[in-house]
Amino acid sequence: MPSTEVQEVMGGSGVTSPRPGQWVGPAEAVLPVYSELRRRGIQCYLLHAFQPDASDRPERYGALLSLIPETEANLRADFPALLETDDGRVALANQSTLDLLAPVTKGVEWTGRADGPLSELAAAPSLPEPVLLVTAFNFDQGTTGSWMIAHDGRMVLTESNLKFLHEHGMAWSDSYMVKGERYPVAPFLMFAGRVSDLLLSRGVEFSDPPIYVIDRAVADSVDTGDEEHRS
Repeated sequence: MPSTEVQEVMGGSGVTSPRPGQWVGPAEAVLPVYSELRRRGIQCYLLHAFQPDASDRPERYGALLSLIPETEANLRADFPALLETDDGRVALANQSTLDLLAPVTKGVEWTGRADGPLSELAAAPSLPEPVLLVTAFNFDQGTTGSWMIAHDGRMVLTESNLKFLHEHGMAWSDSYMVKGERYPVAPFLMFAGRVSDLLLSRGVEFSDPPIYVIDRAVADSVDTGDEEHRS
């Protein structure tokens, strides 16, 4: 990337650069510089992040939550904690979190550990349909057959998935749909909007902000500037 030319375009635009090669800002600041970069023939991608507000109904979105590894957590018996094993393979919860989740989840099972206060997620239902990606940039298939797909942040839940996730509170997803093609991916755990909102309101800590998965109406309302690659 021609960094001096990029810096020229970015200067005074109102965007910030948290790390090399990445700029962040509101749509009104990002879209003009994105269009200018593309006009100059500079390769760049427009990524979208979503944050629900008071007008967004929790049954219309889900969330991916970045769980803190258990060895990095400061556990308190009276404070809810939702964690993961150090290899990231298993979700863990203490009793305070189980008490929170019990009335807002269905078909979710936890198994207590014999050697401590945490329980392991033993079972959770799976979404009935793939998660839709509006725009994908890169496809990379691993040796196990699963794909890693770079996309623009617009992850969409179908009506069936929204209804299912709202009913069950938590669910696994193991595939994306891009332009009508289904791609298996490493399973990831998704939380219904009402469940993620509850956990956040009770002070459960995560390593990064939630990544919100939206409905098609919200995805289609996003201003994408002069983006060309749409599904």
